[in-house]
Formats: sequence, structure tokens, C-alpha cells
Amino acid sequence: MLAPTRAALQASSGMHRSHEGLVLWLGRTLGADTLVLTVTAPPTEHRQDGVFVAEPAVAAAARAARSIGLGLVAQVHSHPGGDTQHSDGDDRLILMPFEGMFSLVVADYGQGSLMPTHGAGLHQYQHGQWVYITNDALRVVPAVTRIGTFH
Repeated sequence: MLAPTRAALQASSGMHRSHEGLVLWLGRTLGADTLVLTVTAPPTEHRQDGVFVAEPAVAAAARAARSIGLGLVAQVHSHPGGDTQHSDGDDRLILMPFEGMFSLVVADYGQGSLMPTHGAGLHQYQHGQWVYITNDALRVVPAVTRIGTFH
């Protein structure tokens, strides 16, 4: 999930590394755990100081996720420079936030780390507002790509 996320964020910048990007993480919420299983990159309007996705594109991604038993669980977007805090615009412009949804902000137009312990900003929608998460709430577990035969 990390490699496709980084690739999609950086694809918004093109060769100039100067545009913000956005992807949606799809998965499932099981109790207190959110499992991210795949990534989708909806069409966006992007520029140096912002990235915007239209509501119909988010709705289409959510419908596609539901068709395979998943849901939209997080938004990931990039910022210029090293600031990975939510801007006022980030707080207002995230479409269809829901209790427990995550928002991950990656520095330097997607060149920065995707891990909060290395600079990414992890935010969660709690009680009607976005809260900056400072603990180790994001853990990445490598996906199982091959299951061997057991004797």
C-alpha cells in the first residue's frame, strides 16, 4: 500500500515535483483497528498549494469500494515543504468525513515519509473535528503475498 500511495502522490507533481497529490485508502474498520487493503487515486485538480477532489469522484470511489466489501477509510495527501499539520482548508475540504476516519499528510509533495514516526502527519476525525495523532496509531504490516504449503 505504501509504494502505490507514494507513486500516486508523486504522479500529481510530474517532472517538476511541485504539485500536491491525493489518494484514498480503502479497507475495513474492525473494532478499534483500521485495515487498509488497497489504494485508489481519483481524478483531482492539483497545483502547488492545494489539491481538490470533486464529490462525485469520492462517491464513485466509495461505491467501487463497497462493491468489493470495503469502504473509504482514509485520505492521504501531500503538502509542500515539511509541514504535515492539517491546514484550515484541509479541515474544511475533506469530503464526507466520518467518526474515526484518518487523514495522512506527506511532506515535500509526496517525497517525505509516509510514516508518522518519520515526519508524516496523522490526523483522525474525532467528535466532529480533526485531531492530530501523536502516538504510534499507524502501524504498517507487510501484506502476505504468498502462502506456502504446510505438511
